Amino acid sequence: MAAEGPQILSASDPVRPDEAVLLTGEAFGDPCSVELEGSKGWETIEPLQKGPRSLTIVVPKSWPQGAWACRVRRGETVSAPVVLNAPTVWWWNGDGGELASPGGWLRVFGKCLSFGGSRAQLRQGDGKVIIVSAQEQSGYALKFSLPADLAPGDYALAIHNGLGGDEAWHPAGTVVVKAKAAWKTEVFNVKNFGPRPETALLAALGKAKANGGGVVYLPRGHYPVASTLTIPPHTVLKGEAMELVSLYWPDFPDKPPTELIIGADFGLESISLYCQQHLNVVADTAASERLFMHHVRIRANCYFMIEDASKEFRSRRGPASHRECGAAVMLRGRNFEITDCDIYASNYGVHIMKAKNGLIANNQIRYGGRGYSMENTDRLILENNLIEGNNLLAIGNDITTFWTNYCRHIYYARNRVRQMYGADREMMTLDAGSGAYFGKIAAALGTNLTLAADPVFRDYSPKPHTNWEGAAVQIMDGRGAGQYRFVTSHNGREWQVDKPWIVPPDGTSRIAIAPFRGQSLFIGNTFEDGGAFQLYGAASDTIVAENKGSRMDGFLVLGLNPHAWGHQPSWFCQFLDNEILEGNGYGHRSATIGTGGYDESKLFDGPMVRGAIFRRNVCRNNTSIVINGPTDDTLVENCVVNDTDVGIRIRPGTHGTVLRANTFQGVAQPVADK
Repeated sequence: MAAEGPQILSASDPVRPDEAVLLTGEAFGDPCSVELEGSKGWETIEPLQKGPRSLTIVVPKSWPQGAWACRVRRGETVSAPVVLNAPTVWWWNGDGGELASPGGWLRVFGKCLSFGGSRAQLRQGDGKVIIVSAQEQSGYALKFSLPADLAPGDYALAIHNGLGGDEAWHPAGTVVVKAKAAWKTEVFNVKNFGPRPETALLAALGKAKANGGGVVYLPRGHYPVASTLTIPPHTVLKGEAMELVSLYWPDFPDKPPTELIIGADFGLESISLYCQQHLNVVADTAASERLFMHHVRIRANCYFMIEDASKEFRSRRGPASHRECGAAVMLRGRNFEITDCDIYASNYGVHIMKAKNGLIANNQIRYGGRGYSMENTDRLILENNLIEGNNLLAIGNDITTFWTNYCRHIYYARNRVRQMYGADREMMTLDAGSGAYFGKIAAALGTNLTLAADPVFRDYSPKPHTNWEGAAVQIMDGRGAGQYRFVTSHNGREWQVDKPWIVPPDGTSRIAIAPFRGQSLFIGNTFEDGGAFQLYGAASDTIVAENKGSRMDGFLVLGLNPHAWGHQPSWFCQFLDNEILEGNGYGHRSATIGTGGYDESKLFDGPMVRGAIFRRNVCRNNTSIVINGPTDDTLVENCVVNDTDVGIRIRPGTHGTVLRANTFQGVAQPVADK
């Protein structure tokens, strides 16, 4: 293929017959055509929309569901083909977090993972292959049970999504199979260490520490604790039952301890924890490689039996604000599990600070400040939780990079999120303004980039961080626009990225280096009584699908430059099969599904949102779809809008927007175009 020929950089999938595909790339526009490979070979498809860097086509309605090769032709030159509906794996989690154990489970996350009959192939270094069928499968997530006799080792993972034959396996990285580290199982019954519960508990923990771990068992009863309880490594603090055992702390008259329970590599099971004045209730350390909490009830109420915040009542006084409190659960380590817990927190329910590879599932989290806050996490499963504000000032929930370089690979599924009325009320937001560079490059060769000027680091800290490994280098405009890569190292103006560019940037290109928030999945959640669910500031390759909302501000994707600290575009995000049941927000507010962008520095007049897909969404009862600029190549297809004033609004600054096969009922003006 000639160097100046068309090249595909991205293709929107999953896609069905009679649905549109957005292709972005280089050297498009007239006289390009698009070819799809079906059962009769390559067929030319006339584009719905043509731009210099984008083409939109429709898969023929008569074609059966399949995985189709796609290429762009310009005269005698054709692009390298891409395969639509091929499985794309973004990450995996095992039953050990970053490990999967023999007899354990493996979960795989991404897009186009299942069209029925999904399988995983595990290939050892000696060429031996094990194939397992998915126990649970959707287009976004697969779950496999691993054989109990699976040999430990590193396995090359490949996924088959049910489309195509034996040649349709797609590589998906390396899975590490290893047995979980065995903790000692000796039981230290607290009742055997004397009649005083507090000193007996401390003595039992001391025995477990001397033993190198074990189970500290608490029979039915109440156990007072005076200060911080440190759990030794490889020790499980286990009660007879959550309903039968409680640990409780005094109402500290002065500042409480930073943590009430802390440790590395420990477990809590079948107990209840009660406290009043508190900071963090349960916490691990950055060195922790395993924390689990199963069937733990936390009642952390800084205003217990107080009539008014900060005012004395019957000789007791609470803090001036619930924000003086910390989190019910503070996570800093790796490979954590919080399951089947019942949490009531003065401020944060769960606070993640750089913790990785975790599972938070089947919990009730009621809170006074934030239900969750996640800074710099990776490979997280958050599913089947109730996350509910229990304070008239309870605010929203965030996934952030305030002081760090990425927050990615989050599977956020089947949660019920409700009742937040304070501050910005975000039902979920990605957040934080920061950046390292915006401007031209002096050179690009392979994985090396030379910036044309010195980087300038900005974040929320008075002294911003200077190590930007894991951040995204994004080509904002010029040659190669719409690509991103991850920083692996840097020194001055010399920066390295994780892999070469399909289309390398040149002197026409402008790049941004900013935190990466993306490759995440928000699937099948319910949102009630709050503000917006928003991919804010930066989000790339993120899917928001099958969610329902009521009395909220809607589902949004935004590309911004918050505080003029760094350009944070949002690229190739998809909103599929979502439904707003009741579009009334609070008072005069109405819900919207759509896009928006803004550069506070006013240095960039190009698109802050690229390639957003809105497909099969249902907007009821005062809900509209709004496409705000600056955006390029937005697709709104097969959406339903009922009972509102304007169905779809296309605002100034939008380019290449395609509206297709949308339906309206009870809508005075179906489309308002700029």
